[in-house]
Amino acid sequence: MQLARYVIASVAIIYCFSAAAASYGGYSGKGGMSAYAIKTNVYEYHYDRGFTGSDAMGWNPNLQFAWSRIAAATVCGIPVSTKKVISQLIKKFKQNELTHKMIGIDFHSAQIRANKQFCTKERVAEVKALVPQFESGNFPEKF
Repeated sequence: MQLARYVIASVAIIYCFSAAAASYGGYSGKGGMSAYAIKTNVYEYHYDRGFTGSDAMGWNPNLQFAWSRIAAATVCGIPVSTKKVISQLIKKFKQNELTHKMIGIDFHSAQIRANKQFCTKERVAEVKALVPQFESGNFPEKF
């Protein structure tokens, strides 16, 4: 009976990992953000699941989360005061305006613009809920 449970659990784990990889074009979830040309499925994977480990590219994963959502707001046409949000980012994560704008938000904006299917209903709804929080300096600690 114990062996049967082990086999069922193993099959379930393999199925979950293969289903996740299939939904992101076979991407395994590690190392893709360091590529010279980041593939859209790789960016989507990390946008949805987190820019963590080496894929955070040396930055705080929570800062990457904020940058990516601010970029999504600008690209997907959601009103956001980037000036206000950048001021709040500086208070929370330090760095300077240029770093947050160019290295953070603009980088993510370029990745999002490269994918015409990016602005899904679910992503837009999430970003619409986050923008007011970000503008008031409330950045979630997800990672």
